[in-house]
Amino acid sequence: MEQQQTEAQMIAAYTGKALRDHFGKGPVNIHVSYKRPFLVMYVKDFLGPMENILLQQNEEQRVAQSREFIMDEFCPRVQPDIEDMVNGSIKEWYFDWNFEAHTGMIWAVMEEEPSKNFRWPGHLSQRAFERKIINLSIKGQKEPDYTKSYWIDERSVMIYRAGIFVEIEKELIHAGFEEQLKIAKRPMERRLFQEEHMEPILQRKITDVFTDWNFQEDKGYMVLSLEPEKKR
Repeated sequence: MEQQQTEAQMIAAYTGKALRDHFGKGPVNIHVSYKRPFLVMYVKDFLGPMENILLQQNEEQRVAQSREFIMDEFCPRVQPDIEDMVNGSIKEWYFDWNFEAHTGMIWAVMEEEPSKNFRWPGHLSQRAFERKIINLSIKGQKEPDYTKSYWIDERSVMIYRAGIFVEIEKELIHAGFEEQLKIAKRPMERRLFQEEHMEPILQRKITDVFTDWNFQEDKGYMVLSLEPEKKR
């Protein structure tokens, strides 16, 4: 546990500097949650001056497109150094942003299967939570072929779904409309998530919800940022 905390601190410092180098401005704060094979980086107060101007002009799509291009170059560039820090191989990168709150989530999935150490806190129902996730998936698309949630730590929950796209989405993906799908699906999934009232199940406040997909492999992840439970 102490080793993972040290690795998380190293990754946070490294990633913060790398984001500043690539974007011209780094996040004020970055929190890393790390439990193999998931590496989750939650960034706060991350918005450049030009991005802020564009958002004030209702140009969120332009900001999102710009970040997409930069992140597609950023992730492969930092990957070797981060792999050295965690002594493992990273298979995939995902990311999403909350421009209104100036926050974001960057997460990596390593080249290994999750262990059985992802036990939820005993007083919470993982099964009830996953039923809620399936419900929102049915409302938005269809029931996933596979749904699994992972309690990473008191700040982060990872949700993995596979076999999630309906036929029209598959046709759009085949035709090259992945970016348009992201623009449409992200706000829809956040809205459906809010309608499922997850906080009573988790017994804590959800501060952010992030989603991203691997369209070619018909799978996706949702990451929840939680407010840590107050100690009594």
